[in-house]
Amino acid sequence: MSGRMELGSDEYLERFKELLNSDEEYNTLAKTVDDSYTLVLQAEPDKGIAETMMVGFEIKGGIMTDIWKGEKETSFIMSAPYRVWVDILLGKIGANRAFITRKLKIKGNMPRLLKTAKATDRLVELLRTLPTEFPGGYKEKSFG
Repeated sequence: MSGRMELGSDEYLERFKELLNSDEEYNTLAKTVDDSYTLVLQAEPDKGIAETMMVGFEIKGGIMTDIWKGEKETSFIMSAPYRVWVDILLGKIGANRAFITRKLKIKGNMPRLLKTAKATDRLVELLRTLPTEFPGGYKEKSFG
Protein backbone atom coordinates (compact mmCIF):
# COMPACT_ATOMS: atom_id res chain seq x y z
CA MET A 1 0.00 0.00 0.00
CA SER A 2 1.22 3.49 -0.79
CA GLY A 3 0.27 5.26 2.43
CA ARG A 4 -3.14 6.16 1.05
CA MET A 5 -5.95 6.76 3.52
CA GLU A 6 -9.52 5.80 2.80
CA LEU A 7 -11.69 8.84 2.16
CA GLY A 8 -13.56 9.63 5.38
CA SER A 9 -11.48 7.38 7.66
CA ASP A 10 -10.44 8.67 11.08
CA GLU A 11 -6.83 9.02 9.89
CA TYR A 12 -7.95 10.91 6.77
CA LEU A 13 -10.08 13.33 8.77
CA GLU A 14 -7.29 14.02 11.26
CA ARG A 15 -4.76 14.66 8.46
CA PHE A 16 -7.31 16.92 6.72
CA LYS A 17 -7.69 19.00 9.89
CA GLU A 18 -3.91 19.27 10.40
CA LEU A 19 -3.36 20.22 6.75
CA LEU A 20 -6.08 22.86 6.71
CA ASN A 21 -5.02 24.45 9.98
CA SER A 22 -1.37 24.66 8.91
CA ASP A 23 -2.14 26.34 5.58
CA GLU A 24 -1.67 30.12 5.79
CA GLU A 25 -3.44 30.75 2.48
CA TYR A 26 -6.59 28.92 3.63
CA ASN A 27 -6.44 30.58 7.07
CA THR A 28 -6.33 34.01 5.41
CA LEU A 29 -9.10 33.25 2.88
CA ALA A 30 -11.37 31.84 5.61
CA LYS A 31 -10.56 34.34 8.38
CA THR A 32 -14.17 35.63 8.43
CA VAL A 33 -15.74 32.16 8.34
CA ASP A 34 -17.64 31.08 11.43
CA ASP A 35 -19.70 28.15 10.14
CA SER A 36 -20.13 24.41 10.29
CA TYR A 37 -20.59 22.02 7.40
CA THR A 38 -21.99 18.55 6.81
CA LEU A 39 -20.82 16.68 3.73
CA VAL A 40 -23.13 13.85 2.67
CA LEU A 41 -21.53 11.26 0.40
CA GLN A 42 -24.54 9.32 -0.84
CA ALA A 43 -24.37 5.54 -1.16
CA GLU A 44 -23.98 3.93 -4.58
CA PRO A 45 -24.56 0.19 -3.92
CA ASP A 46 -24.02 -0.64 -7.61
CA LYS A 47 -20.47 0.80 -7.27
CA GLY A 48 -19.66 -0.90 -3.98
CA ILE A 49 -20.50 2.12 -1.81
CA ALA A 50 -23.05 0.40 0.43
CA GLU A 51 -23.72 3.18 2.95
CA THR A 52 -24.11 6.93 2.88
CA MET A 53 -21.25 8.63 4.72
CA MET A 54 -21.65 11.90 6.64
CA VAL A 55 -18.68 14.01 7.71
CA GLY A 56 -18.91 17.35 9.44
CA PHE A 57 -16.52 20.08 10.43
CA GLU A 58 -16.51 23.53 11.98
CA ILE A 59 -14.42 26.52 10.89
CA LYS A 60 -13.92 29.54 13.18
CA GLY A 61 -11.77 32.42 11.99
CA GLY A 62 -10.03 30.29 9.37
CA ILE A 63 -9.24 27.41 11.74
CA MET A 64 -10.95 24.02 11.80
CA THR A 65 -11.97 23.63 15.42
CA ASP A 66 -13.79 20.31 15.12
CA ILE A 67 -14.30 17.44 12.67
CA TRP A 68 -16.57 14.42 13.08
CA LYS A 69 -18.38 11.55 11.40
CA GLY A 70 -22.15 11.37 11.50
CA GLU A 71 -25.00 13.79 11.78
CA LYS A 72 -25.03 17.08 13.71
CA GLU A 73 -26.86 20.31 13.09
CA THR A 74 -24.65 22.54 10.92
CA SER A 75 -24.82 25.85 9.04
CA PHE A 76 -24.57 24.11 5.66
CA ILE A 77 -25.38 20.66 4.30
CA MET A 78 -23.72 19.63 1.03
CA SER A 79 -25.03 16.44 -0.48
CA ALA A 80 -24.13 14.48 -3.62
CA PRO A 81 -23.68 10.91 -4.86
CA TYR A 82 -20.27 9.47 -3.93
CA ARG A 83 -19.11 9.75 -7.59
CA VAL A 84 -19.53 13.56 -7.53
CA TRP A 85 -17.23 13.85 -4.50
CA VAL A 86 -14.69 11.63 -6.30
CA ASP A 87 -14.88 13.91 -9.36
CA ILE A 88 -14.38 17.00 -7.17
CA LEU A 89 -11.31 15.47 -5.51
CA LEU A 90 -9.90 14.40 -8.88
CA GLY A 91 -10.33 17.93 -10.24
CA LYS A 92 -12.81 16.85 -12.92
CA ILE A 93 -15.32 19.39 -11.60
CA GLY A 94 -14.95 22.23 -9.12
CA ALA A 95 -17.14 22.31 -6.02
CA ASN A 96 -18.73 25.59 -7.13
CA ARG A 97 -19.37 24.19 -10.63
CA ALA A 98 -20.90 21.04 -9.12
CA PHE A 99 -23.34 23.26 -7.23
CA ILE A 100 -24.21 25.40 -10.26
CA THR A 101 -24.90 22.28 -12.34
CA ARG A 102 -27.00 20.80 -9.50
CA LYS A 103 -24.75 17.78 -9.04
CA LEU A 104 -24.07 19.02 -5.50
CA LYS A 105 -27.09 20.03 -3.42
CA ILE A 106 -26.57 22.68 -0.75
CA LYS A 107 -28.80 23.75 2.14
CA GLY A 108 -27.94 26.91 4.04
CA ASN A 109 -27.40 30.65 3.60
CA MET A 110 -26.23 30.82 -0.02
CA PRO A 111 -25.00 34.45 -0.07
CA ARG A 112 -22.84 33.70 2.99
CA LEU A 113 -21.49 30.52 1.39
CA LEU A 114 -20.71 32.25 -1.91
CA LYS A 115 -18.60 34.85 -0.09
CA THR A 116 -16.25 32.03 0.90
CA ALA A 117 -15.91 30.45 -2.58
CA LYS A 118 -12.14 31.11 -2.74
CA ALA A 119 -11.65 29.50 0.68
CA THR A 120 -13.67 26.48 -0.53
CA ASP A 121 -11.50 26.21 -3.65
CA ARG A 122 -8.35 26.26 -1.48
CA LEU A 123 -9.82 23.62 0.85
CA VAL A 124 -10.40 21.31 -2.13
CA GLU A 125 -6.86 22.01 -3.45
CA LEU A 126 -5.50 20.90 -0.08
CA LEU A 127 -7.63 17.75 -0.05
CA ARG A 128 -6.17 16.85 -3.45
CA THR A 129 -2.73 16.63 -1.82
CA LEU A 130 -3.79 13.91 0.64
CA PRO A 131 -3.04 10.36 -0.59
CA THR A 132 -6.60 9.10 -0.98
CA GLU A 133 -7.98 5.59 -1.32
CA PHE A 134 -11.49 5.24 -2.74
CA PRO A 135 -13.39 2.01 -1.99
CA GLY A 136 -15.52 -0.15 -4.25
CA GLY A 137 -15.83 0.66 -7.93
CA TYR A 138 -13.78 3.83 -7.46
CA LYS A 139 -10.62 2.06 -6.25
CA GLU A 140 -8.81 2.61 -9.58
CA LYS A 141 -9.31 6.38 -9.18
CA SER A 142 -7.34 6.46 -5.89
CA PHE A 143 -4.36 8.80 -5.87
CA GLY A 144 -1.28 9.89 -3.98
